[in-house]
Amino acid sequence: MNSKQLGTYTVAGGLGVLLLIIFFYIVLDRPIAEAAHTLKGTVAVTIGKLISDLASKHLIQTISFFTLILGMTDYLLHGLRDRSRALLLIAFSTISAMLIGDELKWFFGRCRPPLLFESGEYGFTWFSGEYLKNSFPSGHTLRIFSLTTAIALLLPCKKYIPLIVALLAGCSRVIVGKHYPSDVIFGCYIGITCALWSYYFLYRNNTE
Repeated sequence: MNSKQLGTYTVAGGLGVLLLIIFFYIVLDRPIAEAAHTLKGTVAVTIGKLISDLASKHLIQTISFFTLILGMTDYLLHGLRDRSRALLLIAFSTISAMLIGDELKWFFGRCRPPLLFESGEYGFTWFSGEYLKNSFPSGHTLRIFSLTTAIALLLPCKKYIPLIVALLAGCSRVIVGKHYPSDVIFGCYIGITCALWSYYFLYRNNTE
């Protein structure tokens, strides 16, 4: 994928995601959150929490840290080759996604589903650092999609396996009642986009 194609995807995909988010926000987010709320205390939520742990902040940050250190060390010792590129791809994809996601969470300040059931709060409060008001985008989703998209790019023959894992992790955030579907959709877009741009900058001599 060259820069023009990637730019087109980023803009067109972003507009498509925006329309999808608006639709879910107005029509589907609350009914789906209410349905997920009825699962509280069930096996589905227990399984959802286990799947969510695959995208925990601590785990992904640890992976980001070690791949960055190993990738930079390999680059300094041997130059930019396949191994250092692969390590740096994972690091750059996840780190950029997390940085962007954290800023957007603060900017939008969206209320999480628990507030809907506790006090009827729904929507955006803007510029909030409170946990219950930083739902948009889903951090777990953008983290797991940035990681698994990078892996899928490195292992194209097995690309569906990591992406299925990411999809399950994203859905689990709705099932456990931590996010609305539109939070997950936005997180998915951020994670994939960060991985694709990271891949472009590291492998552009091979793609153009």
